Amino acid sequence: DRVFLAIERVVVRSLIAVQHVMIADKHCFELYGYDVLIDDELKPWLIEVNASPSLSANTKEDYQLKCDMLHDCLDIVDVEARLRGDERSVGGFDLVYDGGVVEPDPQDCPWSTR
Repeated sequence: DRVFLAIERVVVRSLIAVQHVMIADKHCFELYGYDVLIDDELKPWLIEVNASPSLSANTKEDYQLKCDMLHDCLDIVDVEARLRGDERSVGGFDLVYDGGVVEPDPQDCPWSTR
């Protein structure tokens, strides 16, 4: 859990660093792909961020992973208007920033998939 939380913070900080050049259009969304290296002390290092990550799959497992991710992504976009707007977790994704970093509830484990 500690490693996942550290990766989450790397992602949030990288987005904060470039927020001034990101397009803020409520009628569209972007999907980013993060390459993160975990060192021998379990510290994450950001290698690169892909603005257009590849969604092609070479294995059955890779195909399933990407299909599940796209399904969860569309749940977040909420095309069918099923969400209330106050959710802290949707699909396999957790709210990590809402005008400021959202700290995980110690009674819950928001950075693990449910």
